[in-house]
Amino acid sequence: MIIFDNIEPEILEKLQNQASSHGRTLIEEIKFILINEVEECQTDIRYNAWGKPLTKESIQNTVNEMKHLRKSVAIDKSDLREMREEGRRF
Repeated sequence: MIIFDNIEPEILEKLQNQASSHGRTLIEEIKFILINEVEECQTDIRYNAWGKPLTKESIQNTVNEMKHLRKSVAIDKSDLREMREEGRRF
């Protein structure tokens, strides 16, 4: 048995509304939330090549950096053709 003390009335009301919209009792809704949160926390943490944990934020930051690099390091199509031709000469 778990007893929750001092829950703000606004939070309790939101939980009750959420429970009724999901067709659950307040206790069932709280159990559902707790079980889902625990399961999410127990997922395997993945790490990048440098040993840092991968998060949605770190992945989004990397994508943004790649987009920025693409703009600053872009090679023109005509330059690519020239590079290919030079490569064939060697």
